[in-house]
Amino acid sequence: MGQVKVKQRSTADFILKFPPRSLCGGDRATVSREHMPPRSLFDKKHRPDRLVMPACMECNKGTSTSDLTASMISRWGMDISPQSQADHTKLAAQIKRQAPELVQEWLSVDAPSQQLKARAHLERHGVSAPLGAKFATIGALTIRQLNVFSHKAALALYFEHFKRPLSNAGRVQAIWKTKEDFYQKGIPPELLNLMGKYGTLIQGRWNASETFEYRYDLHATDGLFRCFARFRQGLFVLGFAISDAKTFADNPLHC
Repeated sequence: MGQVKVKQRSTADFILKFPPRSLCGGDRATVSREHMPPRSLFDKKHRPDRLVMPACMECNKGTSTSDLTASMISRWGMDISPQSQADHTKLAAQIKRQAPELVQEWLSVDAPSQQLKARAHLERHGVSAPLGAKFATIGALTIRQLNVFSHKAALALYFEHFKRPLSNAGRVQAIWKTKEDFYQKGIPPELLNLMGKYGTLIQGRWNASETFEYRYDLHATDGLFRCFARFRQGLFVLGFAISDAKTFADNPLHC
């Protein structure tokens, strides 16, 4: 059987197994497998075929810009590989066609005087940027896309470990941070200590932890889940989910 037919069969089996999709509470039927992290996050869009979740057409297409945004921003830095630079160039061309307003926002501080102000802003907050670094603005449009991405990531990891979509009775909360947020003190160890389990993408001998890894913990009985994920070297997501919001009301101290 050819590779395309195998993929089609795998997707069809997945849809039959998980007919309600994960991103919007299971209200619409599953039509595809959604990769999280997205393929665009990885070098040459090549990733292990693990960590997929059921998605409807609306969610699959409606979150594509957030996937591109996260894949771009997670690559921002001075010491990136030639492959990462090549992928970044392709992603930039794609997002310029798909969401040109985001590119305009990023380049809104492109003038030399604005670049100096951006550098001074980071230095006031303890971030030392190397000489030759260029700066971009993460404004309201970008924040919205990263908010979508971070919640999508939390929902995907919830599905991965509970093997069911988070229903509309549940709740999810996620926040994102960039590498600059952890520049001075690093990731707080007390945050990582809350999550004793570790995950990444592994397929056979292929380990993708250099690009994506996460810490997590869960309470299966109460449907509680928390995670902290790293996407490449530039983007981090902290997420929480609970299967039924009533659990908070019934056990406020426990939660």
